[in-house]
Amino acid sequence: MGQSNASSFTTYLREMQRWEKQKQAAPVAPGTAFSVLALLAGNSGLPMSLSDLQAASGMNFTEFAEAIKRLQESGYITLSGLPASESAQLTEFGADVASLARPA
Repeated sequence: MGQSNASSFTTYLREMQRWEKQKQAAPVAPGTAFSVLALLAGNSGLPMSLSDLQAASGMNFTEFAEAIKRLQESGYITLSGLPASESAQLTEFGADVASLARPA
């Protein structure tokens, strides 16, 4: 029975350490170019319409347009489609960068 308690306590300590590590991982701040990158990464690599992406980001039009411009110029995303129905998709480079923000 003593062995069982020690094992349970060790399991508890490991779980607490894992929980603390997750708590310390910095979340992606909303309303940034990086948050747009994270939204696209969470879309399983599929394209996302700019209107849906803006709505999900919570950014106003000017902030969103600036973020999209920076992400595209940096090579993190590609845009496709007609101006009224454009979609954004992560590039391989963008997916690599987005993966750095995920907790280990």
